[in-house]
Formats: sequence, C-alpha cells, structure tokens
Amino acid sequence: MPLRYMNRDQGMLMPPDLDEWVAQDHPVRFVAAFVDELDRADWEALEIDPDGAAIGPPAYAPRVLLAAWLYGFMSGVRSSRRLEEACRDQIPFAWLLGQQCPDHNTLWRFYKNHRHAMRGLLTRTVVAAVRSKLVDLALQAVDGTKMHANASGDRTLDAAGLKRLLVRLGAAVDALEAQNEGSEDASPVHLPAELAEKEALRERVRSAMEKLAGSEELERINLTDEDARLMKSRQGIVPAYNAQAMVSPVVRADGSGGMVITAAEVVTAPNDFGQLEPMMERAEEATEVRSAMTLADAGYHSGRNVETYEERGQRVAMPESQDRALRGHYHKDRFIYDAERDSYLCPEGRRLRFTRTKRTRGTLMKLYRGSGSVCRACPAFGVCTKDGRHGRALEIGPHDDALKRHRAWMSTDEAAAAYRRRQGLVEPVFGIIKEQHGGRRFLLRGLGNVSAEWSLLATAFNLKTLWRAWKAGLGRGEQPRLASSVDLAA
Repeated sequence: MPLRYMNRDQGMLMPPDLDEWVAQDHPVRFVAAFVDELDRADWEALEIDPDGAAIGPPAYAPRVLLAAWLYGFMSGVRSSRRLEEACRDQIPFAWLLGQQCPDHNTLWRFYKNHRHAMRGLLTRTVVAAVRSKLVDLALQAVDGTKMHANASGDRTLDAAGLKRLLVRLGAAVDALEAQNEGSEDASPVHLPAELAEKEALRERVRSAMEKLAGSEELERINLTDEDARLMKSRQGIVPAYNAQAMVSPVVRADGSGGMVITAAEVVTAPNDFGQLEPMMERAEEATEVRSAMTLADAGYHSGRNVETYEERGQRVAMPESQDRALRGHYHKDRFIYDAERDSYLCPEGRRLRFTRTKRTRGTLMKLYRGSGSVCRACPAFGVCTKDGRHGRALEIGPHDDALKRHRAWMSTDEAAAAYRRRQGLVEPVFGIIKEQHGGRRFLLRGLGNVSAEWSLLATAFNLKTLWRAWKAGLGRGEQPRLASSVDLAA
C-alpha cells in the first residue's frame, strides 16, 4: 500500500478556515452561543461592562475571557497558565476566541475580579434547562463530597502547636536579624527574602491563634487555608471542604438521560445533616418548583429535617444510620406510651417513668427510666440494658413522633423504590466532575473563593448536559439557536 506524502515545510496555497476544523456539534460552539446570548442585564449582574472603556489601549472583550474560562472548566482546564497554553495551542479555543491569545495575567485578573459574580451563571443554566422542559423537577437527590483544599495537612495545628511554632519563628527571626545587623554591608532597603518570609509566617500564626481563641467550635486551624477543615476522605484525613450538590434527572423524548445540578454549595462542616434544608431551599429558588420527592443518604437524617418536610408536605426518602438498632426487639419505638400516666411500657410489660428533662446535643429531651432492681431481674437484662443500677432509660425528643411516621413510610415499597434511584442519580455527578472536569481538589483558598470555584464546576457540568441536548437537536436537522431559547427537549 503506498504511503501518503508528508512534508512539514509544505506551505498552504489557501489560508485555513478554523470554522471547518471545528465540528458543527462541538461543545465549544454551544459555549459561544451561551455567552453571545448574554444581554446587558446579564453582564451587569456579572459586574462587567461589556462595552469596555472609551479611552486607553484596546482590551480583550469580556465575552472572550468569559468564554475561555467556561470552556476551560468544561474541558478540565482550570488554571490561568494552562488556560493560556490552551488558547495558544488548541483549535477549539482558537475558534472560540477568534484566534486571540490572552496571557495568563489577563485571564487571572478577569477570573479574580468576577468569579464571585459568575456564580449566577449556574442559575442561568438551571433556568435554561427548566424552560426547555429538560429536567424532571418532581425528583431530586442531594449528596456531598469531600474536596481536598489547596493546603497541606502538616500545616493544621492546635493552639499548643501554634504556640510552639510561634516560639520557633521568634528565635529564627531574632537570629536572622542578628546576622543582618552584624553584616558589614549597608542595610538593605527591603528585608532579606528569608527574613520577610519568616515575618509573614509569624503574622499568619498570630492571626490563626486569635481566630482559634475566638472560636468555640474550632480545635485546629490550617495556616495555609484557615477555612479548610480536617475531614475524612478516601485518601485519609486531609484538609478539605464539604462540596454539596442537588441534582435532578434529565428526561427527553428520545429516552436519553443525564443530570442537571440545581444547587451547589460549599461548607466547612464535615457532616451533612445540617445541609438538607439550605440545599432544598436553593434548588427551589433556582427552579421555582418545590420538588415532591427528595433523596438523601443517612448522613442528612435528623428529627428536625424529617418533621420540617413532613409539615411542608414534601417526601424525603432518607434512611437512618441506626438501621441495625431499629430492627432490635428493644428499640425505643417498641415501647408503648401511656399518656395518662406520662410513662412508657417496655416490651416485657415493665414501666418506665418520667424522670427529668436534659439537653442532648443542643436538643431538649425528656428522660424516662425504669427500676434498676426490676431490670436486673428481667430476662432481657443484658440485651435491653446493661445498667443494673438505674435500669433502662429512654430519651424522648420533640421530633420522635415524626421520626416514627417516617420510619413506617421508609419501610414501604414506594420509599424503597424511590431511594434506589439516589445512588445512580447524584453520585455519578461527583465522579464526572472529578474525572472529566479535573475537579479533584480546589485550586483556590478560602471559603468564598472555593464556593465560586465549585459553582463554576457545577455550571460546566450543566453546560455539558445542555450541549448534549443541543447536539441532538442539530442531529435532527434543526437550525442552531441560542442556548436558552432552543427547544432542547423537542
């Protein structure tokens, strides 16, 4: 078989047309349509003047820089230096930016100045999906993932560790100052680099000590990123943030699926149970629809959450972490309440009387106790309770009745069928963001900055979902239209 002729020095008889090198259904074309559709009100919401200044040297158009960052997040390019390289080397970026190549400083300034306002783009993608009837808002699932912070675990210290480090830094600074004063050279105008670095670190340590002393919840603090917290992940205990996402399924006429992120947030709390209500509220605010069914794992379970959404008429399919204990014969749900005598009868017919109220983890509970002598003589002693002195105790909280009703519903086939959909709906979202969008760890530091970064990752995820529907429309021979006006579900 003859070989194709190849000559790297061969010139082109006609100039290349980049438009022919980018497929009509390429995602970069959808990003261009999405950005070109932004009107003046949208740019004002982003705190950007789309017209530029009347005087001065020509600047890159905001739509050029915004498009670069959006497609960068979609393709896993999230640093300004890598984005500069992509604008120079990759054909899709060259087409998107009209062959302009902004340097990394220009890209970084735009990102730094506008990334917080760019969080509003996530809502815009949600609105586009809702208006296109692309998303099934009757169902949603929430989950969280631990995202590594841009910080080292070795820099996380408690008060005693900070104090020891401050002492060592003081000695090091004194030694460096003594060396500088003993030198015969003229005193430098600026501090030597090593001394300046030690001084800056000493100030950070002092600031961290003040923050730690002023907080009742913090036990340790990271010197690199003071907002990051030690959290358990698959890689061990690392400085991290808890990234939350609410997801609804995509439903299209051709039967193809997918997911849309309707809300995204970052918190410093390592647990999830306090995040259910705010995530449901943010999703409802973005979609303007109150979902009939929410799926959440046991990490979100609490009596307050169960009762809140029971009162609102919303179903939350959410198991409990104590499922094994619930199956026990002597779980407190099997004790019968006697309202007339304000007491409980245990499964063996013994009575537990009201003793006092107590506060457990911030919740006021009513304490009921049996008799130590009666419990010791009971055949269930050692299984029901091992407290031979005081006997079996029950702590009854303000949400116990709602919890019982929720447990009864969770045992139904309806609840089981709904909950089975949770894992396949929300967990793949985190895998896609980490693998395809390069979002395994945050590049920025500070809660506000990583929240903006997570929101842009969610925006990029939604843009890919919208692009697939847009691409399917092109495949049916439709004329390409603007991103949020095209009938994506047709």
